[in-house]
Amino acid sequence: MKVKPIIAFVFIFANILYPDVYSQIIDSTSFSINSRLSFYSFEKNGEFLLHVPPVMSQSNLSINIKIGEEIIASWNERPGRNILRLPFSINLVPSVYNIEARIMVTTSPGAAYRATTKLVVLSYKSNEVKTDRLTGGLIVNKRQFFPFGFYCYSPVYPTMPEEEVVKGFNMMSPYQKIMPETLNERKAYMDRCAQLGMKVHYNLLSVSGGGGVGSKIEGLSDEEKRNRLIAEILTFRDHPALLGWYISDEPTGNKISPERLEEIYQTVKENDPWHPVSIVFMTPFLSSRKYINALDIVMADPYPVPVIPVTIVGDVAGQLKAEFNGKKPVWMVPQAFGGGEWWGREPTIQEMRSMTWQSIIKGATGIQYFVRQGPNYFPKSTATWGECGRMAMEVAELTPWILSDEETLPVESYSQNVIVSSRLHNGQLIVMAVNKINLPVSAVIRINGINNGKAVLLFENRLVAVTGGLIKDQLAPFGSQVYLINLKTEKPALTASNTNLIKDPGFEDVTSPGIPSACYARPGGDRGATYFLDTREHYEGNHSVRIITPEKNKSVSLRFFPFTVKAGASYTISIRAKSDPEQRLFMLPTEKDDLLNGKKQMPQYVEILLGEFGRARFVPDKEWRRYVTFVTIPVDTLASFKTNLILKMPGQGVAWFDQVKVMEDTKKR
Repeated sequence: MKVKPIIAFVFIFANILYPDVYSQIIDSTSFSINSRLSFYSFEKNGEFLLHVPPVMSQSNLSINIKIGEEIIASWNERPGRNILRLPFSINLVPSVYNIEARIMVTTSPGAAYRATTKLVVLSYKSNEVKTDRLTGGLIVNKRQFFPFGFYCYSPVYPTMPEEEVVKGFNMMSPYQKIMPETLNERKAYMDRCAQLGMKVHYNLLSVSGGGGVGSKIEGLSDEEKRNRLIAEILTFRDHPALLGWYISDEPTGNKISPERLEEIYQTVKENDPWHPVSIVFMTPFLSSRKYINALDIVMADPYPVPVIPVTIVGDVAGQLKAEFNGKKPVWMVPQAFGGGEWWGREPTIQEMRSMTWQSIIKGATGIQYFVRQGPNYFPKSTATWGECGRMAMEVAELTPWILSDEETLPVESYSQNVIVSSRLHNGQLIVMAVNKINLPVSAVIRINGINNGKAVLLFENRLVAVTGGLIKDQLAPFGSQVYLINLKTEKPALTASNTNLIKDPGFEDVTSPGIPSACYARPGGDRGATYFLDTREHYEGNHSVRIITPEKNKSVSLRFFPFTVKAGASYTISIRAKSDPEQRLFMLPTEKDDLLNGKKQMPQYVEILLGEFGRARFVPDKEWRRYVTFVTIPVDTLASFKTNLILKMPGQGVAWFDQVKVMEDTKKR
């Protein structure tokens, strides 16, 4: 690639004015750079993250980013921050590109810096998983994803995935030995998780970096381990349930060197560059810095209860976030066990809540509890595990905020035992707060940039005043709160020509997080069928309802709150809907699968029923569309009576629904 003439002139001119800039050795240690996403595939635009030394954040910088001799991004300004986002257009074939950033401090002629990185561009796969190094989140099925799940044991109990997914958990990670004779067991739980929309943080410990519960295989040579490792990756790398590869458990405690894990990491990436690699660390947690080239996700597992204050969990999350900010996501492993070894008891419900929310407020973007064995073995307390499910619902509600890349309004706590953080998304601010001690606290929270208003307590169904930028509230022992403040100017509501008979038609009532309020749910034959609110996909407002049908003709039914209809009257029924065809399980043939022997699979039908008086079917696609049908109530029935609108999806797959309407046709005929 040739440098454009005008660029060459600038370089020559600069060399005449400031010859020392180009004659000196350029500093290649002060700045660092990486791509925002771990790799790019379908995207047309990307970003580089330039990590600016604090002493340079107020300097005027001139930056050019190049592939070979071609400049693909430029920037000339004062950063004012430690991570600078540099956009670029992606018009590249799949490959690994060498990237060089040249930085000049224009206010200090003679200061020149250089930083390099790799830009990975891959062909697109529907099951690919990217890390977002800026937010710390994952991109799964082209959507933001906050993994909230647990470790468990093998063999995986057949009903465990469905029992946990309905509580709100979206990820599991079974300890397992990679043995040829148990391959079908692993395929079985992977297939079931794919049906349910649950992801698997796949455990390779027995043939990779070692550690972990019951993961050691005796008598295997290094070559045999490598062969099994590669075979396992090739078996599951295209599986729709795969989230990432877990290659080492507490390597410092097991004396596994960074160099050894870097070799294993490269082996994994050579065979599957589409999924991230993780390692979990024990104290000293910052030893994880030595392993930065052997992982994509940093995990830590402080287990403090009952000897050490639970504040260590937040402290560890904060330390790791500061160390890996803009480079590697940080996940935490909260303690969900106790009563043996060094741990005299399990965490209480309140301790579990505080540890989890301390982690998130301090920057963790994944939660994986150790350990779950149901129904009441780990943890023994079903109430404690129920609290974990409750928090899974809360985090799902907040995912677009927690993983937002928007610049937020700073917040601070005037109470030393309350830690706070804020996120801004789509003109709405959330303030997260958690109590670090086992005493009630009168909390005072300052929000910069806000004067007076109201904040909604999302998970308590109440309001609190914001006065002079301050929120004053009470936090229970080890309790947490999330406050939502709308910064957008409210638009006046449009006057409808007739009345929508559906209560909560946009699923905006979040009295109970995660679930639609104004309806009953009826089973359809699969106990793992789910119907959760989703803040990542919506046509209007902040929510849609997401329905997952694991197997055809086994859909849950939502029966909306009853309303009155009249004999002889006609009604217009409409609903907004979209699906994700790529998440349909075409690649999981079973004995019951219509794809076998070339048979055609059932379309992803959705059904709308108005009582017993009308039924309509449609097939949603990847775009939000409005589907409409009409029903006339027979004249030879009661003059008026109550009925229900019913929504179900007999076709296997996932779909989102919003803006449900039933309106009487008042036009004269």
